[in-house]
Amino acid sequence: MKYYFAPLEGITGYIYRRAHHRFYPGLDRYYTPFIVPKEKKYLNTKERNDLLAANNEGMQVIPQIMTNQAGEFLRITQVLAQDYGYKEVNLNLGCPSRTVVSKKRGSGFLSVPCRLEAFLTEVCNGLEKSGIKLSVKTRIGIENPEEFADLLQIFLTHSLSELIVHPRLQKDFYQNSPDRQAFFMAYQAFQSAEWELCYNGDVSRVSDAEKISSEFPGISAVMIGRGLLKNPMLIDEIKAGEHQEEMVQRFADEESETAERKKRYQFYRVLQEDYASVLSGEKDVLFKMKELWSYMCQDFTEPQKYWKKMKKAQKLSDFEAAAFSLCREQKLLSHKI
Repeated sequence: MKYYFAPLEGITGYIYRRAHHRFYPGLDRYYTPFIVPKEKKYLNTKERNDLLAANNEGMQVIPQIMTNQAGEFLRITQVLAQDYGYKEVNLNLGCPSRTVVSKKRGSGFLSVPCRLEAFLTEVCNGLEKSGIKLSVKTRIGIENPEEFADLLQIFLTHSLSELIVHPRLQKDFYQNSPDRQAFFMAYQAFQSAEWELCYNGDVSRVSDAEKISSEFPGISAVMIGRGLLKNPMLIDEIKAGEHQEEMVQRFADEESETAERKKRYQFYRVLQEDYASVLSGEKDVLFKMKELWSYMCQDFTEPQKYWKKMKKAQKLSDFEAAAFSLCREQKLLSHKI
């Protein structure tokens, strides 16, 4: 089984990917936050930095593109291939944001299946000669899971390298539980498809990954987003669990748990320093750190009072003091894997 880091807009750019890979180098792939092609423009500075090989050393990174215009998609793909050396791109059909959906982009593109089919036909024909692979990350529809059957037929008739399915509807955003029945439809289609199949959605524990691999044997990969933001060592735990006949404690002893807390603090410090080197001021860095720790705090036993101090912090020094105290005084969650 392969494991991918899902793209999260504003969070999993190259600075985060680089630090995560340095401290927790177990992932098979990282996906960039989506690129929206601009008419008569190429990539902006932020996007260029996110794609440079020098900023993604040692990682397999797949650029994600969000558009409903085949010409735009093909143009930006050629830029990614010729200027940056990428050999695979990913189409975003999953973003549920209302501003995105209103423009029939992201998961909004699923509401016009005829346009989507024409788009994929033009894109696949355009990519065929270049040898660039196309994968798709999709939701199962807008309002009703019954929409997914027709969408699957579209995906089956095109030359995709991989179909990544987040089995929620656009209207669900990130609420409700993933629809395993809908994913089973994709799993059945996968048996006769040319593309590989990847599951995405609510994988936060080793047991979640085990359920997916048990229910859907033979799928190519599992993609994880928020679960890795909460617990950056989740992939290590999943892979360790694959080789255990019985569930074991998350940490073998107090020393290993203490060492991991020190590692989390070091991980955070590298992120803070790297963001400080590219952002314009302390407020911007604070915003990033608060966004990241809103997830990272959740892997500690009693983070509430520390998180309260972090949220109130107006200076990086105050924020850092709260993060240091949390990592020193509170243990990481203890459970079996």
